Amino acid sequence: MSAATDEQITYLELSEEGGGAHKFYEVRQSGAELTITYGRIGEPGQARTTAFPTAEKAAATAAKKLGEKVRKGYAPAVRGVRQRRAVTRRQIVSTRSTARQAPVLWRFRSGADAFGIFIGEEHAWVGNQAGDVYTLTHDGEVTGRFGLPDGVKCIVADDYWIYAGCDDGRVYDLGGKVPRVAYEIAADVDIYWLDIHDGVLGVADARGGITTVDHEDEFQWRR
Repeated sequence: MSAATDEQITYLELSEEGGGAHKFYEVRQSGAELTITYGRIGEPGQARTTAFPTAEKAAATAAKKLGEKVRKGYAPAVRGVRQRRAVTRRQIVSTRSTARQAPVLWRFRSGADAFGIFIGEEHAWVGNQAGDVYTLTHDGEVTGRFGLPDGVKCIVADDYWIYAGCDDGRVYDLGGKVPRVAYEIAADVDIYWLDIHDGVLGVADARGGITTVDHEDEFQWRR
């Protein structure tokens, strides 16, 4: 890490030839505060700052995050040496499956119809029509549970951000110990779909409307 006063910065990149990955990951520690920024090389990316009880806990989290990225192929780099490159679209050839039934890894009963499902690198999230959101390991073990005020139709996660879209027209942030309202789309909107790209959250409702918001809580456009 390089230091500026009490600030420690580590910058990593993962760049593959032939139109593969071309992204960066930066961890900036200032005392007990940790800021992680990531995205495509040459672009601003998205950032989130978290305050920890002590500088030691912030440093431990930073080391864990950096270790995960290094194991995935990221390596130390100098910002600005590699340039931004256009996003390439890979051609996908689909063939009809010959499998009679996909193998069942495990089953989980959430207690109500479950529409919101997201599988991350470390956990899986399941949200149901009763407003319950469960966090599970990849083996199906429940590690956490949130209670939201209305049915959960969709869940999406991106590093620190974990969002759930509900039938009350709100998007909830599940990244903390207690859910909080991140965005209020509209009270009469049933949220059916969420996605995150380059710091922008896309929200689609049952009537075909689409709303995008950035992580500064500002609406960009609604259709």
